[in-house]
Amino acid sequence: MQGNSSVANTTAQDANPLLSESWFRSQLYGIDRLADDFPRIQQGELADLLANNAALQRVAQPGVKALAEKTADKQSVVVLSDASGLVLNTFGDMQAMQKAQRFALEPGNLWSEGGRGTNAIGTALAIDDSCEIYADQHYLTSNQGLYCAAMTLQSPDGQIAGVLDISGPANFPHPNTLAWVKEAAKHIEYLWMKQSLHTDQWLMSLHPQVQGIDNADEMLLIFSDNILMAANRMAMRELSLCRENFGNTTFQQLFPHNIQSANSVAQPLITHNLQRYYFRLRAPTRVYQPSSAINPPDYSYSLRNENQKLVRLLNAGISLCILGETGSGKEYVSRALYQQSQWHQGKFVAINCAAIPESLIESELFGYQAGAFTGASKNGYVGKIREADGGVLFLDEIGDMPLALQTRLLRVLQEKEVAPLGSSHSWPVNFAVICATHRNLTQLVEEGKFREDLFYRLQEFSITIPPLREWPSLQSFILQLWRELGSEQRDIQLAPALINRLAKHPWPGNVRQLRSLLKVLMALADDGQLIDCDSLPGKYQLEDTAPHSALQQHDDQFIAETLQGCNGNISQAAKVLGVARSTLYRRAARERQAG
Repeated sequence: MQGNSSVANTTAQDANPLLSESWFRSQLYGIDRLADDFPRIQQGELADLLANNAALQRVAQPGVKALAEKTADKQSVVVLSDASGLVLNTFGDMQAMQKAQRFALEPGNLWSEGGRGTNAIGTALAIDDSCEIYADQHYLTSNQGLYCAAMTLQSPDGQIAGVLDISGPANFPHPNTLAWVKEAAKHIEYLWMKQSLHTDQWLMSLHPQVQGIDNADEMLLIFSDNILMAANRMAMRELSLCRENFGNTTFQQLFPHNIQSANSVAQPLITHNLQRYYFRLRAPTRVYQPSSAINPPDYSYSLRNENQKLVRLLNAGISLCILGETGSGKEYVSRALYQQSQWHQGKFVAINCAAIPESLIESELFGYQAGAFTGASKNGYVGKIREADGGVLFLDEIGDMPLALQTRLLRVLQEKEVAPLGSSHSWPVNFAVICATHRNLTQLVEEGKFREDLFYRLQEFSITIPPLREWPSLQSFILQLWRELGSEQRDIQLAPALINRLAKHPWPGNVRQLRSLLKVLMALADDGQLIDCDSLPGKYQLEDTAPHSALQQHDDQFIAETLQGCNGNISQAAKVLGVARSTLYRRAARERQAG
């Protein structure tokens, strides 16, 4: 392995488990410590990256700028990255830094652990917590002139959305830098929670002391009716919540001794885990009445006739194999089946066999005993298979699993027990298996790249998700996605002509591609805007060479409804329909003559 040395076992790292474990992961990634090439995305991709993270940038901007002013005298910069470690924005005096450091911290550079080894941004993402990395604690020697402090940023739905980081010369003192980053991250998350509240939702504030209500140190929870939909980091930690609770946990389950009633003065309560807090509960400012005009399908509607059968098979312990193109929603369908099955009280444990380095996938799946190998955590690791005990193990891109591990996986599935690396003891396990792939497993078996016996064990029943371009009622699905992205809260609408064009697009990236495009349109739109075809990015634009024939695709009722929606305004209706105004006049004239 290039560039590895015994430096990972120095006294300083042995005294810091976080650092030693990060260095060990960096070694397993096979990173050359002497490398000076910087992983970064192409310039053309940066615009899409920024558009996809518009909400994060908007809510973080005030805190980031204030932090940049605070660190200006330390020749440091403030960095905002996305959830993969890609730099979105850099604030501060870049010219005060060395040329190589300036280049490395520019937007578009990747600072994940897998790309650069131990560093504050990547390691914070790996542990979902704060960390600071001094000088030669960086894995790459080219980064050892830096000091970096970082903290992950959590979105209201409980996901890691990005990282806030301060980077500067290692020779400057940094006694308060990490505290500044953590405080700024807390305020950003607090502001994001408040801004995400819809007018039809309840907002709950909690704090151990009554004077702690209504400041950034309070816990926040958001409910739609009585269903928990979001919570900030402190609330998730104090109430032992995880993302799976969102959409599935009620107010009464969390606070069994209280009634969901608004109060303007903080009152005491006892939670489900018998903790005592003061709380304030704000009622919705309006009651949302969902539209009955459209009954959009869910992601798995193309399997609607199969759902009941698939759940019965899963309940019986039959292994399911879901086939489909990349981005078609295989994991979403798997999660939906899990939630409807008898396994829902256990965990849904997903592992992407194509995304984890071959050197790590064995320990990820089967776990390892403490001290099983150099750099192993002193506490050991139970592994994904034992985590899935009583639930569902989802093996995504199973066609990319190394042959050597296929034998071990087959043994676990047959014997229903697993032995971690370095242990002679086996643990019994019982779980359902769902695997997914876009590859032809039958062909892989014929080529000797996939074990035939494992193929038959995993594909006891298979089903194919059709590509997005073949889904029925695609217009309704587009509207469903649009609403999920928050269009109703901002009163942003898609023009019928745009919906029609999107429904006809081939979508090689399927649901993932469609959702990404809609996020871009949402990020660039103004509140109250009607988005038409002109707003599409260039690669989605199609030349309208035959406006007359385009109009013929719209039936009379659709045109009449469009005119009515535009209050009879021909110019606006023509724009919505995606045709020239003169074309609409000509059609009306022909219909009058025919009448």
